[in-house]
Amino acid sequence: MTQTWSLRGRLVRRVVMGACLAWLAGVGLAVLVVGHEMSELMDDTLGNSARLSLSLYKEAGHLGALTLGDGAVRIIDGDTTVTDAPWAPVATDGGQDLPGWRVLRLSDPDSDIVVEVGQSSEWRQDELAESLGGLVALMLPVLLATVIAARGAVTSALRPATRLAAMLRERSAQDLSPISPPDLPAELVPIPKALNGYLNDIHARIEAERQFATNAAHELRTPIAAASGQAQLIAAGLARPETAGRLAEALGRMGHLVERLLQLSRAELASMGAGPCDLVRVARMVVAESDLKVHFDDAEFTDAIVPVDPDALSLILRNLLQNAATHGAGDLRVVLSPGPAVTVSNAVRPGATFRHATFDKSSSSPGAGLGLVIVAKVAEAQGIGVDFAMDDRRATVRVNFPDRRTTIRDRTDPSIGASAAL
Repeated sequence: MTQTWSLRGRLVRRVVMGACLAWLAGVGLAVLVVGHEMSELMDDTLGNSARLSLSLYKEAGHLGALTLGDGAVRIIDGDTTVTDAPWAPVATDGGQDLPGWRVLRLSDPDSDIVVEVGQSSEWRQDELAESLGGLVALMLPVLLATVIAARGAVTSALRPATRLAAMLRERSAQDLSPISPPDLPAELVPIPKALNGYLNDIHARIEAERQFATNAAHELRTPIAAASGQAQLIAAGLARPETAGRLAEALGRMGHLVERLLQLSRAELASMGAGPCDLVRVARMVVAESDLKVHFDDAEFTDAIVPVDPDALSLILRNLLQNAATHGAGDLRVVLSPGPAVTVSNAVRPGATFRHATFDKSSSSPGAGLGLVIVAKVAEAQGIGVDFAMDDRRATVRVNFPDRRTTIRDRTDPSIGASAAL
């Protein structure tokens, strides 16, 4: 089982982690800058002390022992050391780092007087640490405020999502009405749109199944009643010679209807494969098995490989032929053409029309009113295009196949005729 996790918690953790890393980077940069500036400030202090000591000595001519807290001063006048310091004498002017000391040497260009002023490294480090500690202490509240603000911002930003989740959680499983949550951000708008699409599809399927069950019960009632009546006559010994034939006819109508219902159910489930198959071979087989007088024209194709399941293709062609034979006026034709495509046509009576709705048929029709519905369902599942055309003389249905993986070869065997009447 997949372990659940909190989007809010993950976002808060990542935002806080990013804020902490940014804070640490800022503090590190501040430490570098402050450390550099503090060192320059302390060096400036050493320079001022050296100039002050040189000026005082030149005016007074002598100085006692000089100390500067954690520092010291050495004055050398010629070869005489006026005041000494705890580091070795420095040979060149400027700031230098000696063991335990930071020393600045200043010589008087007008005399042989040299002043060396130093600060202990320990004192300088303590001063620097104290300053940086104060800086970090001042920035800690900023980090805390950032963490609190990030947590509040994430919670506020996720509030529309949490409202949507609460709405879906409280919604009944039987409620198929559209979802209309208010004030959703653009990133979440596709979610209720997709859910509404699914809900509409489910609602449509449920309604279609309910209507289908109602119509199926209605259509089955007549042949069942007829079969039951004839069977009762036989059981009561009142049957006439034609009773058995009527019973067989009623059972045949019922079997035909059940077969069509099973075909429609299979088409709606889209349980067929994706092919490929040979259009020429399947069309020839369906025409041969139909026991109908059909003029078949294969356009001199030896084969035409189409990306369609062979069972789906045969189901489409079989229903089109049966529909043409049941409702047409004869002259059935099945013609293959480049594309590839197959056209089923037949002569029609005046006022003929295509009926595409489920169980939609004329009052005089012996069919179930499911043939074209099955064709449409299977064609949609297989990605096949079906075009219907009707004029005063003929009804034409053209079945167009997808272009992908389609291969057509012309006839090369002269022993195979271009057309056949079956």
